[in-house]
Amino acid sequence: MKQIRARTDFETARIQAFLRDAGAILRGDTRPLLSFDEVRRAARLEGQSYSGLKDVPIADIRGSVGRPNDFDASFLPVKPQLRKRWAQLDEAMRRGEPVPPIEVYHLGDAYFVKDGHHRVSVARHLGWKTIPARVIEVKTRAPLIGEMDAAALLKAREYVDFLERTQLDRVRPQASIAVSRLGRYDRIFEDILGHRYFMGLQQYREVSIAEASASWYDNVYKPIADLIREYDILSHFPGRTEADMYLWITARWLELSRAQKPAGPAEAIADILFETEGQETKPPSPQVLALLERWLGPPRRVIELPVKLVRRATTWREDPDLGPA
Repeated sequence: MKQIRARTDFETARIQAFLRDAGAILRGDTRPLLSFDEVRRAARLEGQSYSGLKDVPIADIRGSVGRPNDFDASFLPVKPQLRKRWAQLDEAMRRGEPVPPIEVYHLGDAYFVKDGHHRVSVARHLGWKTIPARVIEVKTRAPLIGEMDAAALLKAREYVDFLERTQLDRVRPQASIAVSRLGRYDRIFEDILGHRYFMGLQQYREVSIAEASASWYDNVYKPIADLIREYDILSHFPGRTEADMYLWITARWLELSRAQKPAGPAEAIADILFETEGQETKPPSPQVLALLERWLGPPRRVIELPVKLVRRATTWREDPDLGPA
């Protein structure tokens, strides 16, 4: 009788997996089980350490080491050959027999099963909230938090490439340059190359990329990022990051300079806040007016930009990725 119930549980789990996958396909929202190997390659594994035996939340177990196609994203079984082992575990766990700890890698906000896929699947089907696990903490060169979908992995790969070229994480370990869309690390790298060029002219020597990256971070990026944080600029532009705003502010700064208008980070921010593409200009709120008075009024805030940006500002202004939407 118990064996029949275990087999029934397995078939029920498989049907749930089918219905979940079918619904996801119809909604255009398919999310397979994460592959640890793909995530590791994208974010570049740097090291790992054993952190002990813990009860880990089953809802946070979202990936697999070597078996991403045997279970779906909810760890429901998808292959009939899994039935025997799955049914045996289902019967044993229903009887309350002790379950050996699984083994998982912990990366970002997710756990990846190294050993114990069937145990996780059955435990989830039975409604367990946690499961004992031997946890291995994994460090990657590019940080991974939140959803690890295809777009996030592409951004992680881009960030790793950026770090490989600039060595910014080596010379400035505290630096964290996050962008919201693909392709922006190449634009930041162009800024660093321009900074390196003018450093060489000023110092009459060849400047390494790593040295230029450190100087760019200290003298260009960080002062603008500090300004963005100090005045909570990101609250005006949901979904953007400091690095997004850095690109936008420096581009607008260059535009103002080319138009022979008063130019600086404060003026660029003010110009962005007042911009109304295709709409009538609306008076700023009292809060924005107060901020502008602080930015532009005495004592004057001055941030020297020790590099002349060589890109054409018009290409930035026409780029829809740099707008507030």
